[in-house]
Amino acid sequence: MDKPCREAMSWALNGNHLRVYPKLYMKETYQSKGRKKTTLYKCKLIIEIGNAKHEGKEIYRQDEISVKVCEIYQHYYKQRKK
Repeated sequence: MDKPCREAMSWALNGNHLRVYPKLYMKETYQSKGRKKTTLYKCKLIIEIGNAKHEGKEIYRQDEISVKVCEIYQHYYKQRKK
């Protein structure tokens, strides 16, 4: 995790006013040639701002979530500075 992301997450989580977390949406199981079955989770992101809860419309694979969460925290952190 890069420094701007850590700074934005620290600001949001220490202030107790912004939180982003995944909500399990669906589970896919697939099997590649000669391998065991693998499970891939897909999630929607939940954004809590104060007492309001917003569920995102996009569905993300489990390997994309950390990048998107970082983008969201940085977005709100930059808005705070304005």
